[in-house]
Amino acid sequence: MPKSRKGKHRPASRLTDEAWIRQHFEELVDKYAGQYAVVAEGELFVGHDPVPLERKARTKHPRVIPSVLRVPRPEDFTCAL
Repeated sequence: MPKSRKGKHRPASRLTDEAWIRQHFEELVDKYAGQYAVVAEGELFVGHDPVPLERKARTKHPRVIPSVLRVPRPEDFTCAL
């Protein structure tokens, strides 16, 4: 019986993009703090408005759901206590 391919690319790509974000997190904070980062199939899109970034990522990579995050600033990690 053949395996179903339904939805196969989306979860695998998303995990890959999330792993990419984890591997490059410090670099993202150093270079793009306070901006938005969208990753689709390992390609990074950065800017101040996530809507056009996600739109561009979906246009270039229509088979995946892009991972979107606001890149924290170093001071976001400072504990208030």
